[in-house]
Amino acid sequence: MKKKLKTAFRHLLVKENGAVSIYVIIVTLLLFLFNAVLIDFVRIMVAENQVEQAAKSAIRSAFSSYNKDVQNKGLFIINENAEDPGVIFENVFENNLQVEEDGYYKFVDTKMESTSFTPDSGRTFSNKEIVKHQILEDMKYTAPIEFGKVILDGILPYSCTMMEAEIYVDISKDVNDLVKDRDAEMEKAINHMKNAYNELDAVDNKVNGTNASTYPNLNNLGNAIDHFPTYLDDEDSEFEDDLRNLLNDIRDAANTNKTELEAAIVDLNNAMEINEAIQEKIDDTREEVEGKYGDLSDSQCSDSSMSEVENEISELTDMINDYVLDSSFFTTARSNIEEALDSVDDGGQPGASTRLLPYVKYQIETLSEILEFDLTAFRPPFNNIISKFNTALNDTDEARKYIDNNYEETDTGVDGGEDGGGLSDALRELGKIKDILQKGIAFTQDIGVYTDLESLVQTYGNASLNNPGNLDLEDPEESASDAFDIVSNLFKSLGDLSTDIRNKAYINEYILTRFEADDSLGIMEPGSYPENFLFINREVEYILYGHHVAGLNYANALLELSATRFAFNFISSFSQPVVQRVLHPLPKFIAAVGWSFTETVNDITKLTKGEEVPLLKTRGVRSFSTDYKFYLRLFLFLHSDPDDERITRIQSVIDHKSSDDLVDAPVYATANAEASIDLWFLPGIIDMLGTTNILEGQVRNGRYYIDTEIDYSY
Repeated sequence: MKKKLKTAFRHLLVKENGAVSIYVIIVTLLLFLFNAVLIDFVRIMVAENQVEQAAKSAIRSAFSSYNKDVQNKGLFIINENAEDPGVIFENVFENNLQVEEDGYYKFVDTKMESTSFTPDSGRTFSNKEIVKHQILEDMKYTAPIEFGKVILDGILPYSCTMMEAEIYVDISKDVNDLVKDRDAEMEKAINHMKNAYNELDAVDNKVNGTNASTYPNLNNLGNAIDHFPTYLDDEDSEFEDDLRNLLNDIRDAANTNKTELEAAIVDLNNAMEINEAIQEKIDDTREEVEGKYGDLSDSQCSDSSMSEVENEISELTDMINDYVLDSSFFTTARSNIEEALDSVDDGGQPGASTRLLPYVKYQIETLSEILEFDLTAFRPPFNNIISKFNTALNDTDEARKYIDNNYEETDTGVDGGEDGGGLSDALRELGKIKDILQKGIAFTQDIGVYTDLESLVQTYGNASLNNPGNLDLEDPEESASDAFDIVSNLFKSLGDLSTDIRNKAYINEYILTRFEADDSLGIMEPGSYPENFLFINREVEYILYGHHVAGLNYANALLELSATRFAFNFISSFSQPVVQRVLHPLPKFIAAVGWSFTETVNDITKLTKGEEVPLLKTRGVRSFSTDYKFYLRLFLFLHSDPDDERITRIQSVIDHKSSDDLVDAPVYATANAEASIDLWFLPGIIDMLGTTNILEGQVRNGRYYIDTEIDYSY
């Protein structure tokens, strides 16, 4: 018995039968576990990507609900008074997770669990830096041209920067239309060339075709040569008719080809003339502007004195030269077309010319005689037609290809003398200026508007006031001195501009283009009061000066306008006969003041009713016209704004005009979304991977939860 137990024990533990099966089972189980985990891992990766893309799409949709009142000023904020952006986010997020897979196996079943949309309370419309950033983005594509033309061309007329700005603007304005005209002519020429080639190509089979035919039918000239011996034995009129029709078709195609080539030459010549006009405009404009500023000193045009703006404008000006096509293109293109035209028709008479069109015409005219020839005499005329046709077709094709390969459409006095008349004139004109300024100071109709604006400015961060300086309106001589003090500050301000001049120009242009500064009512017109001083017409002046006294901001602008125009008129006055005839220094000064104030009032009258006045009125010196907004630009630069206090007033004006409370309106938000997918295999192992940070999500109740966070702003 003991021996039997020992034998059984040995068989159980020692015998190796079935060991391989056990090994295979263990390995198979491990492979199954690995594949199960891998499948769920891949499904999680797919779901995470789906959740991320859905969240991005949803937050973009949520930000599409912006405030229209603010957007009209080129800025963007979330409109919380419209459809709830959180609801938009949730709906779009959920819809993007619902993938239609009808008829297919659904690999992942991503399900939305929760969402949240949280505007950033620290990044709202009241944030000055955010508003400034949006303004710069809005204006960076439109402000440089206006800035270059008006500021550099106007205030720094003796600098290379202004010279390049004027060249660039003047050339761009005129050359743009010329380039469009040239492209239109080239387009017509190209179409004519295509038509010319297509006309010949359409009858190519009738000339060079190799399709056989049965006598007496003809498909091409080769058939005519092949069947002519049969014709000699059996003269069939159908053979004659087919041959005549072939020749007529070739003649008609050649004739149309000629017409199209001639039209192409006309259009090409027009394009060439316009191209020359572009070059002439560039050269003439540069010569004119450089001549205008030809008295610049070397130091003013030295590399060390060139500003960043000048370099930029100079580069833009150089780029305009690329609009001009090389004259060799037109010369070669026209030569090629003329060569093609010559191969079709050189103007000779049928029978005398060897070119395609007259030669075919001659064969048609003498066809009856040709049909009397023997085969030896019959063959050469038709071989000649084939040769001349191929020459014309190839020449037309070469001319067409040259244009296609080398042309690409291109994606400007009052008396004043020794008797003291000058002082009386000055006093009279100063009285007119004083009257209009006092109208502004006495204006009270918009008190409620300015009270609201003052409150808003304090809410948005407060802002200091800008004052125009003093202009004595009782003493003409003191007034002249005050005017030059104001203007000298203007030049100093422009000279002191730092490297961020571009941003200042953009903000100034934004103010001028997005807000009202009416220049059509006419300050001297009896019926223009009180409309002239209403806030709805003086938004720019308010943003510039910031006073909350009705009418005062426009009065300040008029005061600075008077001072600036007086200064330029004073310089111009010394070329006027009424001043030139005065010999002694003091009377000359009085005469100049009298003439200058008279001109200043005339200028203000014109500028405030939409007319322009020349910057300088010096005889013999080329000047340019300025309008009211030109001077507002100057005043915006004159009053520096290092702390961006104008942004505060911009915020206040936009808020005042909006029906919504914009102070806390967000421009930045954070959205969170949670979604889940079910796990097919071994959720415990997936949970372990999450615990070890291999996966970021969590496993709950057999589902894997995915969290994502998206930050977004305008």
